[in-house]
Amino acid sequence: MNEKKERITKAAKELFSTYGFHKVSMDEIAKNSNTTKKTIYTYFKDKNELINVVLMNEINSMKKIANQIDKKNISFEDKLHEVITMQLDYRKNSKILYNYLKEYEEGRFENNKDNIFNKTILSELKDRLDNTIKEGHIKKCDTKIVSFLIYKIYIALMVELDYDIDKKEATENIINILKIWLLK
Repeated sequence: MNEKKERITKAAKELFSTYGFHKVSMDEIAKNSNTTKKTIYTYFKDKNELINVVLMNEINSMKKIANQIDKKNISFEDKLHEVITMQLDYRKNSKILYNYLKEYEEGRFENNKDNIFNKTILSELKDRLDNTIKEGHIKKCDTKIVSFLIYKIYIALMVELDYDIDKKEATENIINILKIWLLK
């Protein structure tokens, strides 16, 4: 990514994290990135494309962490424990994803069903579940449905749970549910 585009993306992420997606204008992004709106439109056809790039960067960061955990020489259950803990940390520390999910649940994004963020997350979850079934760690299931359910649970944890949670206890509760539901 070139330097100007990166600066625009970083400024947009900071603004979206602080104020939400729909409250931020392209003028504000231009000002905070030390560029002009014309420059922004050189790199992004509209605000929706910029939002998608910012969100895809978040997904890639989360995937990188999950992939590092996958490479560890530890049991599947320990990997699951680390991934859940990572997601709970992310819940606590990431305002951008919280803002996106909140606005998404409120129906503020056009074409919610065609949203690239949701499609990417669901596809990633499905692929991971398919691989985990092949590796023999979880029961056979309709991975498309299970991916959807896991994603909806994550949204509920991110947006609807409005109090601090004990990360260790929450992780154990989630793993116990998964043991009953999915794990072999």
